[in-house]
Amino acid sequence: MTEDLDPPHVLAPHETLVIDDETQRQLLRFPGYLPLPVGARIELSKPKMDAKVVKVRLQVADLGRFSVDRKSTLVLEVTLTEPGEFTDRP
Repeated sequence: MTEDLDPPHVLAPHETLVIDDETQRQLLRFPGYLPLPVGARIELSKPKMDAKVVKVRLQVADLGRFSVDRKSTLVLEVTLTEPGEFTDRP
């Protein structure tokens, strides 16, 4: 017997979260969807570090018991290095 199941609706990401891949510590959260590719560089001011995107994932969560929609967040996992350590930057 085959059931006709309607898949859940996922809202487009409305925020981007940058986290340290090693510690899973949140480094930056901002509104909007910024799909940086693996290998992209981010210059952080606090802590004063450079970050390299190593993983990109979409995190989905239920909005509530009576909602068919799901909230989504784009998560960029990064590795941190001392400023200027990336040599391919001008």
